[in-house]
Amino acid sequence: LIGCSFAAGARAAGLFSEIHALEPDVSAATRACELGHVDGTVTEIPASAAVLLACPSHAVVGWLNKLADHQGPVIDVASVKGALLQQLAATGDLAPTGYVPCHPIAGRETSGPDAAAATLFLDKLVIVTPTAATHAEQLALVKSWWRALGARVEEMDADEHDRVYASTSHLPHLLAFAYLLGVDPEHLHHSGGGFRDFSRIGASDPDMWSAIFDLNSEALLLVVEDFRGHLDDFVDAIAAQDSNRLHELIAQARVRRLGLG
Repeated sequence: LIGCSFAAGARAAGLFSEIHALEPDVSAATRACELGHVDGTVTEIPASAAVLLACPSHAVVGWLNKLADHQGPVIDVASVKGALLQQLAATGDLAPTGYVPCHPIAGRETSGPDAAAATLFLDKLVIVTPTAATHAEQLALVKSWWRALGARVEEMDADEHDRVYASTSHLPHLLAFAYLLGVDPEHLHHSGGGFRDFSRIGASDPDMWSAIFDLNSEALLLVVEDFRGHLDDFVDAIAAQDSNRLHELIAQARVRRLGLG
């Protein structure tokens, strides 16, 4: 989804003369070529090429290590940032000098080349978390790419990124997955709009999300504990048949949701 959407958007914006994919899934690679997202496939990365790592979060560090001597810009699109940088530091692995960590906030529950769209990043937020080693010119270049695809770009500290998105992205997915495990399949024909809205992200890719939960476990577990406290507030109010307290809790939640616009 993200890799092919970036390729399609970059092609539409005329950012690169050629776009190729290094893709182990032959069917996905073939489809990306058929749809015109990429010009073809390669088995090795050219020395000066710009590289987008559109792979599961747990594979990013390995690729950064393989590309340690790469001369061109390298970006990833993983949903975890601080944990990846900590992993790099802990293992002593090297990252390419042109590495700029990125996280486009433009995911969907669908995946693969057929789900891609050149307009996926239009008016979407892209977080960049430059490191102390990130070169200013590389950072400016990468920001210009995302803006050419219509995105809004914001810088953030990598660890702060993981704390924020543990709450606003990772926890909602965890709750959707856990909720769906408790739904009787025979009852699904009774579901309405609320069920579909809440459960939509429960169809997301298991490889991607298991890696995210694993990498960002520390921050995720903290927000899970916070959520348990709020859930207990509701449970206690329901058990006590405290209508006033229930109304208060729901009203507080409603105000926060309406604040999103």
